[in-house]
Amino acid sequence: MRVLVIGAGVIGTVYGAQLAAAGHPVSVLRHGRRTDEVARLGLVARDVVDHTSQTAPVELVPEAGAGSYDLVLISVWATQLPAVIDDLRRLSGAPALLFFGNNPTGRAALPGDLPGTVHLGFPGIGGSMADGAAEYLRLPQQPTTLQTGGGLSVAQFEAVLHSRGFAVTRTPEMDGWLAYHAVFVASVAAALSRCQGSAVELAAHRSTVRLMCRAIEEGFRALRRAGVQGVPRNLRTLHLPVLRPVAVRYWSRTMRSPMGERCFAAHARHARPEMRALASEVMNRLDDVPDTGHLRRLLAST
Repeated sequence: MRVLVIGAGVIGTVYGAQLAAAGHPVSVLRHGRRTDEVARLGLVARDVVDHTSQTAPVELVPEAGAGSYDLVLISVWATQLPAVIDDLRRLSGAPALLFFGNNPTGRAALPGDLPGTVHLGFPGIGGSMADGAAEYLRLPQQPTTLQTGGGLSVAQFEAVLHSRGFAVTRTPEMDGWLAYHAVFVASVAAALSRCQGSAVELAAHRSTVRLMCRAIEEGFRALRRAGVQGVPRNLRTLHLPVLRPVAVRYWSRTMRSPMGERCFAAHARHARPEMRALASEVMNRLDDVPDTGHLRRLLAST
């Protein structure tokens, strides 16, 4: 299976390295300084929990149409998607296009004239870049999530992840899953913004953690009332109003842990434009929806 990675940040680096390690030829679309690093170092991924490291030499290509691919992994910020669309239109053949990241409007954000087939997914890791390497940890509470179906290339991608020790789950409601997850991510990022981007500081501010939990509850409830299916299983029960004290304790503890910094705070600080865009998308989607006052108050501070 020939693979093209578009977006060689933490996500593209980690998943591209796993595909290359499994023997699949991986190319990376050249764009700026980060891919200059990839040209020198390859895709370097370090698991900060078990301290294993994977380095995968890859080919850099100047444009998406320079070769023929079976799977195209698109792991860019939601705000960067419009710029990527022209690259995708240059692809030849009929590849599986896997959009792999925050995309609160799902397929509605993507044009209908792209070559190949469109699939949605979300990574099950968090991390940050350091000296050209993606330092990451896997999220046991949130496996890599893929849309049900997807054909042979997506099935091969799933098989590679399983073989490399990555948990994977499938959902038929990936569009809805992404909408719920956008509420969650935007709320967490806004809470961190109130605390200077510090996970440890957020953990110490119980009132802000409580506001974050109430905001998530309101956003989830509004989406359910609108008939949106696909709420992530790991968040569905935790953010029931009756369990709010449990959720507050859970997130306070998480933000004090290494996961708080690596999986939430580091990305929120690095990707502030994306976090603002997610907050705007969430507020626009829930425009004039009643009983979302805490959510709106929190997201206004992003």
